[in-house]
Amino acid sequence: MIRIKRPLLGNYRNAEFLQLMTTILEFFKSVKDKDALLEERIAELERVIQIMKDVFLDHKADSVTAEMRPLDVERIDIVKGLKKFFESEYYRVNPEKKNYAALLLKSLNQYCDNIVKMSYQHKTAVIDKMLEEWSSNETIVNAINGLNAASWVDDLREKQSIFYNNYFAKAKASSPALQSVKLKADIKKVFYNLIEDTNSLARVSPNKQNYINLITELNGIIDTNNAPVANRKGRRKKEVVSPAPAPSTPSVGSVSEFPGYESF
Repeated sequence: MIRIKRPLLGNYRNAEFLQLMTTILEFFKSVKDKDALLEERIAELERVIQIMKDVFLDHKADSVTAEMRPLDVERIDIVKGLKKFFESEYYRVNPEKKNYAALLLKSLNQYCDNIVKMSYQHKTAVIDKMLEEWSSNETIVNAINGLNAASWVDDLREKQSIFYNNYFAKAKASSPALQSVKLKADIKKVFYNLIEDTNSLARVSPNKQNYINLITELNGIIDTNNAPVANRKGRRKKEVVSPAPAPSTPSVGSVSEFPGYESF
């Protein structure tokens, strides 16, 4: 029976580790008709991953607050502008536009009520969630297009991206090593429980093909993420140490795709 591979987590940098765990989490969340046990494991994995992300987001946050404020103001101004725009459209005589505006106002208020009082991290999270729904929910997409509000949404997405990248770049300094080790250990424990439960369910489930497909796709994700780590490890093994007194030049590792965690 096919089994889930174990990634080379001992050789992963913190950034690579978070990138892989986040990718695996999103993959499991996308799987439909999951067993209740897997749902519990996935929720637990999401919780411990978020703890590690929050720790590194919060690290040295005070030192970047003043620098990030103008960028934060720009995205919040767009949120305020969207609210005023939807409110004005609500008073249209056209009932269709009125309904579009009501739907979008409800969604905006659901996510962004009292957003000005939220922390940078909280604002970033709720705007991300809102934009995700606004791009995937067909009813909301139709409402946005029906009010010709796409340019507003594009502006918000752009400002959110600029803030996100700048904030992570400024807050990426590593936390104490022992804290990092503990956080990673917590995530590993939950992750290994998840893959063992998945392997077990694959053996006993009447829908074995579904699990075979799941495991095959997951192993592909693990292989893709393992490749640069294994290559870096291989390069280091092949390095020849010269007997000359001059120090050798250290090898250069690959850069992580996870924004803001490049130099943990």
